Amino acid sequence: MVTSTAPVLVVGAGPTGLVAALTLARNNVPVRIIEKEPQHRRGQRGAGIHPRSFEVFHFLHVPEIHERATFFPRLQEHNKGSLEALNTFAMAPYTEPTPAIPYYNAKCMGQPTLEAIVREHLAKLGCTVELGTRLVSFTQDEQCVRVKVAKHLGDSGEEVEEDIEVAYLIGADGARGMTRKQLGLTFLGTTREDQFLVLGDIRLEAKGLDRDHWHFFGPLSQDMITFRPTNELGKDGWQFMMTSRTADLKGLVHDENALVRRIKDFVGLGDDVKVKEVMWVSEFRPNMRMVNKFGLGRIFVAGDAAHVHSPAGGQGMNSSIQDAFNIAWKIALVYKGFASLSLLDTYTSERLPVIAEMLGFTTELHDRTFDQPNAEHTPQSTADENGDSKPAKSNFERAMRRGGKLNMLGVNYRTSPIVVDEFVPTPTSGVAVVHSAYGDTQEGVLRAGDRAPDAPGLVPVISPNRALSNVLSGSQSNGTAGSICMFDIFASTHHTVIIFAPASTTPDVRSVLATLDQTVLKELARRVVVVPGSAFEPNGLVGTSSEADQAIDSEVFIDQAGHAYRGYVVEEQEARVVVVRPDGVVGAIVRGVTGLEQYFEGMFWKKGSVLAMDDH
Repeated sequence: MVTSTAPVLVVGAGPTGLVAALTLARNNVPVRIIEKEPQHRRGQRGAGIHPRSFEVFHFLHVPEIHERATFFPRLQEHNKGSLEALNTFAMAPYTEPTPAIPYYNAKCMGQPTLEAIVREHLAKLGCTVELGTRLVSFTQDEQCVRVKVAKHLGDSGEEVEEDIEVAYLIGADGARGMTRKQLGLTFLGTTREDQFLVLGDIRLEAKGLDRDHWHFFGPLSQDMITFRPTNELGKDGWQFMMTSRTADLKGLVHDENALVRRIKDFVGLGDDVKVKEVMWVSEFRPNMRMVNKFGLGRIFVAGDAAHVHSPAGGQGMNSSIQDAFNIAWKIALVYKGFASLSLLDTYTSERLPVIAEMLGFTTELHDRTFDQPNAEHTPQSTADENGDSKPAKSNFERAMRRGGKLNMLGVNYRTSPIVVDEFVPTPTSGVAVVHSAYGDTQEGVLRAGDRAPDAPGLVPVISPNRALSNVLSGSQSNGTAGSICMFDIFASTHHTVIIFAPASTTPDVRSVLATLDQTVLKELARRVVVVPGSAFEPNGLVGTSSEADQAIDSEVFIDQAGHAYRGYVVEEQEARVVVVRPDGVVGAIVRGVTGLEQYFEGMFWKKGSVLAMDDH
């Protein structure tokens, strides 16, 4: 297969487009990213970042997002016209991170801050957002996509058009964007015509309104306004949202005075509330819609261009980021000639079930949130997303409870045509198998298609073709310098083949490594042998022959604390191979060579062809 030199074009520079562009750039694929707006976007918008998205940014080497994001403040209910707290509660209880799940809690960061961080990483790789540049039209054939774009020239309003050829096009241009419409994809669903929301960023002075809580005035089912404090907008900055079943909110985005009056009216505190500045404001009706497929030929849609839904649950930006990550690493492999075009078909087969299920339960969550009756402040039992029964003081609290599968840690591709699992239990005859693409995490269960767990405390013993390291027994703890976690081995640029074995020089290990050498380039699949902590001997070396070990063309780690063996559900004396994809998803769980060949033949070209192609 002839590799391309034309760039990949990403249309839209929100979180979706930026993650797609960064993933491609990390894989050394030339990319252009255009944005029709003349300036970078304003507005906190959807500010919730869930654990699965933090994992994506980890694999993309963007640690600042988790480091700078803040925890959600506790929610506080008020009656209109009163600062008295009727109820104060956490939307989701804090969950202590575990060795398998280092990011276990949602956090807040406005989209302008997130986007600026990702743009900085893109710029280091030589890619900058082309502002004021819109997609006009495109055509495609088997070889390329021919695109016409138009670029604004200053304040004159004039445009200059450019015709370009690109290898692939990713439309991350939103629900109203050009890509989906010209591609002719359906966008079926509903619009809640009777519900109208106004969202914005303001600077606000309000006597007695503390910045330690996310304040809600009035019931969500009638006239309601919320204020979430955010220092990203300044020490007096707030994100607000308002909705009403009794007042007409249309047109407020175009009439700042009317907006300010409505904000003060909804709070009901008179002159104790002063809106100092309206920084950004938008309006929308909740839409629940999705495409019938995520692409056609060489053109794909991601994020809001592919699906829109209620803001309840904060799944929008997060699912969009995962769309982008899924398609971008696959395009990178195909672009370089390592995989066939058919790999790109799995973007739809993997993401469509996830989004369909997400659309269903976020709609239910929306109805529970916005249609709940007036709050009755009497304790009642309620079950959260994890099924834990806890007392709730009001209907509002029950409606706002979050957590569980909203963390997206159970999102999986178990039904994907490219995953291979030799350990899946045989279904009982006559019993239907119910699969959830948005499942919950289950301790002690790992299937191909699931997220790969982290595992800290891996002590390096051997690097390829290098002598054994002298690992002192006193230094082999989880927090010891020199140890590494599994997430730091994974990256968006390669598969990781984890060979679990009682020792690093068993025949099983050697046969797997030999197969990899004959099948897959080292740059495409990082080889890692993980031996149990019991293989460690008092002399500080792995319990195998050092001469044999030095011949191993793979990294070898001791699972000192057993986190890897527990997380990947492997017995200490068992041999098992787990393949982790560039997106941190388990691609295969196999016994040895046969299953490994099956996976990589499905992922890349036929056996040996990747190596053969590299020789020419």
